[in-house]
Amino acid sequence: MAADPAAGRADVPPYEASRGVMITVEGIWGTGKTTTATAMGERLIAAGFSTRVMHYGPSHGIVERLSDMLDTAPLRRRDGLGGYDAAHHATVDVLLRLCREAYHHRVHYRPALAEHDVVVVDHGVYSKLAYALAVLSEQHPDVDPALLLTQVRAVAAPWFLHPDVALWLDMPWPLARERAIDRGQGGGNPGSVERLLFLPRFSHSYRLVADAHPDRIRRIRVGARTTPSVLLEIDKLLSPLLHTQTGALR
Repeated sequence: MAADPAAGRADVPPYEASRGVMITVEGIWGTGKTTTATAMGERLIAAGFSTRVMHYGPSHGIVERLSDMLDTAPLRRRDGLGGYDAAHHATVDVLLRLCREAYHHRVHYRPALAEHDVVVVDHGVYSKLAYALAVLSEQHPDVDPALLLTQVRAVAAPWFLHPDVALWLDMPWPLARERAIDRGQGGGNPGSVERLLFLPRFSHSYRLVADAHPDRIRRIRVGARTTPSVLLEIDKLLSPLLHTQTGALR
């Protein structure tokens, strides 16, 4: 492992002769991550890059059961005021979700990077750190969020694949919530009181995560902009990376 794995991409095994470019589309629920990632993938393929747009790959065995539990019977209530039945459930929830994320980084993202010029992850990876920070800071309001984030990053460091660039679709959370309601996305009921209470904390945590990774996260102020307008800005951000990246693109 690298000396400071939390600060950079985890070392790849020596048998991986090349590595594609990893791009993640980040943002809270309702910012248009999947729409943007799909359009990006189409543009990259048209430009001649071997490209794969990923959400999650197939899960098997215990990871499949874990994913089903997290999606259909989460520890955090998704209606009413939300929250957890027991204080320690917050930590258990975070650890279980990071376990699932570790599986996807190791089993899906890493092999895809060895096979393609560009891999686009449409739901972000820093989003998982932001969610964990939001939950833990809610449960431990007396603890410095910077310390909590350091602890979360340390847990994820052995397996976390930092993207070459993370495109953060930054949108005010009230607007993102309205868009999530319109699309019925985000798990549970996007219009619930629980979501209304949690989104501001989630949005704030995302900003702390972005501040911790200034060399990787590129902020795109979305607001009410159209997808073509956002894609034009993304093209400008990606152009230097895709023309100078070594490895699979050389």
